[in-house]
Amino acid sequence: QRRTRHSGASILFAQRSRRPATLTWMVVDVQILPGEPCIPSKAGSEKPSCSMQELGEPLGWYDAATYARLRRSAFEVASDRPTNLARVFDSLIKALAMGMRRSRKGDRDERDPQAECITLAGTDWETRAHLKAHCQEMLRRYPENARLDDNDLALMRAVLTLHPRGQEKLQDCVGMTVGVHPEYNNRCFVLVYGSGRTEDFSYVRCIDNAPTAEELAQRQICDTLCGLLRLHPASSEHVAQMIEERFPSYRGKEGAVVERHRSWTKSVLQIVSQTPAVSEFLLRVLVRRMIEMDAAIQKMEGELEQEGDEMAAEEAEKTQKQSQLTIMAHILDATMTVAFEYLQRSLDCNAADAENRLVFSLMGIFESTVMLTHRSRCVQFLWFYLASLRPPWTETLLSLLLRTAFAPTASIHKRLISLAYLASFVARAKFLTINFTLRTVQYIATLAREQMQAAETRILAGELSHPQSLLFLYAVQAMCYVLCFNMDEFAKPLDPAVPARNALHVLLNEGAPEVGAEAFGPVLESCANPIARINRQVAEQFCHCLRPHLPQVSAMLQQRITSFSMDQSPSHFCTGDAAGLDLFFPFDPYRLRHSSVFVLSIYRDWTDDDESTADPAEEADGFVKAKINAPHRNSQSEAESASDASDMDFVDTHTGQNERGFTPLVGPSPAFRPRGSTDMADIMSPLCMPMGVPVDEDDGFLLPSASVPMDAASGSPLLSSFMNSGAYREGGTNSSGGTAPTAMQ
Repeated sequence: QRRTRHSGASILFAQRSRRPATLTWMVVDVQILPGEPCIPSKAGSEKPSCSMQELGEPLGWYDAATYARLRRSAFEVASDRPTNLARVFDSLIKALAMGMRRSRKGDRDERDPQAECITLAGTDWETRAHLKAHCQEMLRRYPENARLDDNDLALMRAVLTLHPRGQEKLQDCVGMTVGVHPEYNNRCFVLVYGSGRTEDFSYVRCIDNAPTAEELAQRQICDTLCGLLRLHPASSEHVAQMIEERFPSYRGKEGAVVERHRSWTKSVLQIVSQTPAVSEFLLRVLVRRMIEMDAAIQKMEGELEQEGDEMAAEEAEKTQKQSQLTIMAHILDATMTVAFEYLQRSLDCNAADAENRLVFSLMGIFESTVMLTHRSRCVQFLWFYLASLRPPWTETLLSLLLRTAFAPTASIHKRLISLAYLASFVARAKFLTINFTLRTVQYIATLAREQMQAAETRILAGELSHPQSLLFLYAVQAMCYVLCFNMDEFAKPLDPAVPARNALHVLLNEGAPEVGAEAFGPVLESCANPIARINRQVAEQFCHCLRPHLPQVSAMLQQRITSFSMDQSPSHFCTGDAAGLDLFFPFDPYRLRHSSVFVLSIYRDWTDDDESTADPAEEADGFVKAKINAPHRNSQSEAESASDASDMDFVDTHTGQNERGFTPLVGPSPAFRPRGSTDMADIMSPLCMPMGVPVDEDDGFLLPSASVPMDAASGSPLLSSFMNSGAYREGGTNSSGGTAPTAMQ
């Protein structure tokens, strides 16, 4: 068997059967990528340099002295003995899952302390925490505005290379000082440029990107795994299933469990990037595991709140649960950070087919996995961030949710969840333009109008749990919730020439001679009194926000709420058994500490300076102000806390909304409609698809002139001959007996 270094080489294999006279030939086309090992040995002429027992030992793959020999043997075994291919893959995935252990003979569950070692600027650091502590000590040691000495400067320049834009920041950098952040009043490192300009950066985020010894070894293992999959693509399904089975548990006890999950997530995403055949499956598995962890955190938080008033005898058990909750929150935070960085790295501002394929896969995962898990509170923010990168992806997400809400064949639970996602996304997305917001709420109002007549009959008959009643009330609640966040924006004039006319008047049908299909006013005036049946906090806030702009309408709605009998309307109209679905707002403030930097700049917080009519004793669902949950902040070092001020530098916030395409006038395309196929191929915005090569208007291109005169048939002998041919005369009469139109007609 012979393989060459040329890409796309055709290889001729000869396989002799047991009968000497029989010889089978076949040509196989393979693609050898740069860096792939070439095996010049003939099939069966040499034994692999390592036995299967050595290949199956996970610790050997983390030993720099034996890795090259194991890699070569893996390719030799996979090529010469295909029956052992599954065992080779199993040994690689097993090594990835186990990580670095202390010894072959010792306890396999004992983690090697060298696994977390980081080598930077010629110095070995035991863990990230040690390096962060050293940087924090530097911040305390230097006085304000003092320049770092040569040794410290060399270390911090090496730290800065781990920044996503490190090389860009190092250009024209002549030094580094210790300064105080102007906004957060925390000490930080400041870059000094030759032009006199200064800029701070987050050393904590940079150190979080520093690869550990375990991570470097796992990158090599992934390279070997992906190389074998490129040569044996038929094994992709089997490998993907093995990776799914090896996912680490998020309920582990060892201290480095967070680092282990961070490395595992990076390994899975590396395989996703290099092996398209398994990318969607592995992304789906990774998201499903993150959702399981997210839901488990919410469940455990609820249990701790219920046990808050129990006897002190159970304090030890509560402390243990609190510790487990903290570990799980840190694991989810680290995993979300890696996922955000993967999206940031993979989906840049240059449109490409690979980007669209990734977005296509992620939208399918959102529809089939994320959207149906209403207990999730953090994982869905990956799609919130994805939508902020480009207007066509925003349109794709909104189209998916709208078409699901309007789809009569979809289950009622899925339609209600899609309305909850629509309301929460449109309300919280700071990057969303007024055109996107207005068009979306018009479609939601249209859905409420369509369901109103049937819902009135059901509601007045007392059938509040009927699907038509629930869908109508959810649509009303979604409208009111979005308007609470956008009331001031909608109150601005649509046309400067007509300052008295704004989007709010259009939606509520105030002063309009005709009632449009998207008018929300008739819904609020419905005999079913929907404003009094939706979530009480949403209704109260809606009236409060509407009062400065339309005081009469606000007073009328407030009267409807007040006069409605309390025994007829619970505070939450569709919770528990009545609908089989708890009321929730999917994009309530993000609560994970480190990964929140990817959300803060694109997220709209709830602000209400005036005193609301709602009960101020507790924050209502959907109107919670941004804050990081306490369990998610435990065990944070001083170094990490002091560096939060410059975290925002680490994400691509230097790219403004205009650079991403969210200019003030941008809006959805003509294909943005609530009805149509729910297939992702039809939902994807046409603006996501690669367009053809643009034609230069000044290139002198002209269409060819007609060779046959079209003014009269008699003027062209050629056209006359065609019209007088036998074939034309036989087809001159259509199936209904009439005369077919002539060519000139």
